[in-house]
Amino acid sequence: MGILVILLLIIFVLSGCSPKVIQPVSYPDRALSYPEESKPEIRILKEADQVKKREIRPEQIPYETHKEAKIEIEDIAKKEYRAKSEIRRPTDDKELSFPFQDILFDFDSYTIKPEYYAILDAISEWLKSKSEQGVIIEGHCDERGTQEYNLILGQKRAEAVKEYLVRKGVDSKRLRVISYGKERPVDPRSTEEAWAKNRRAHFRLE
Repeated sequence: MGILVILLLIIFVLSGCSPKVIQPVSYPDRALSYPEESKPEIRILKEADQVKKREIRPEQIPYETHKEAKIEIEDIAKKEYRAKSEIRRPTDDKELSFPFQDILFDFDSYTIKPEYYAILDAISEWLKSKSEQGVIIEGHCDERGTQEYNLILGQKRAEAVKEYLVRKGVDSKRLRVISYGKERPVDPRSTEEAWAKNRRAHFRLE
């Protein structure tokens, strides 16, 4: 009997001192264990909504601010328009009005066509009424042909216009000719319409 009690005591002591093994706990539905408001996607959406609420809506902007912005936009538009106008009109050109229209020529020709006689007559009368005003007559060509050939052709076109005006009584000393050949096209396209515009004599006041 005593031996049995001693054995039971030994077993009890040994069982009490043995290390406990902690089994790992698995969470198969861990992604679903977040509280609703702490889920990452919910939190991001709520933060974006808060940022949106902090944005200033157009109706919250004072009227004066709207007015100043409109004026600034109008000023920018005016500056852009002036810049484009300056590009179209060279800064060294003075204002030209009727009757100073371009005299157009046929291909590879410097003969003045009869349809431009009336324009040149009006130009001559205007120049005779402005006895001190000088004029530059520019000769231009289309893009076809060499630069050297077109410089000569442009010179002949300008000279033909000058000669006509001199015959009409304009002092030759007030008329200066220059040829740009094909270097200054009024229309840079490679079409018949553009070429017809570029074969011209152009007037510029000095």
